[in-house]
Amino acid sequence: MHHSDFVSMVAKIYKPKLYLELGLYQGETWRKVVPHCEQAIGVDVVDRGFSGGEIHIKTTDSFFNTFDRQVDMAFIDADHCFESVLKDFHNVSTRLREGGVIIVHDTDPESDSLFDKGYCGDAYRVVAWLESHEEYNAVTLPVAEAGLTIATKKNSSRTLRRHYVEDKKRK
Repeated sequence: MHHSDFVSMVAKIYKPKLYLELGLYQGETWRKVVPHCEQAIGVDVVDRGFSGGEIHIKTTDSFFNTFDRQVDMAFIDADHCFESVLKDFHNVSTRLREGGVIIVHDTDPESDSLFDKGYCGDAYRVVAWLESHEEYNAVTLPVAEAGLTIATKKNSSRTLRRHYVEDKKRK
């Protein structure tokens, strides 16, 4: 299964109001996910003429300087160096709607030959970072050759939110 099929399947189930994709590359994930979203925003440094949704041709850093909306689902696949992935993750997570999901690509390369900066780089290092931060739930899956990590904020599941609200009402 190609990673774009997996991300599309998550979007089909989740039906995000606002989907954010960082790094569009050839647009395969974008084209498959956009039909399942109320609104989609894509960010890339190269204009490849993709249609559907709202496309911003700029760096993710520049994009986040003015973006202040809440995101339901995000796919991070822009710059593949750990520092950039971590910065993108942080920027998305601070705008993540309660119950939202972040999917990060290139986090479980099937071989060391994929560590090249033009492919997965050292994006896989974000997995250890996520596992060391208690405020996130994360699972890494060996999807295709590069892998995916799905992250949510802890305490944001539908059941927990429902029970937390019920507990507050009782007090």
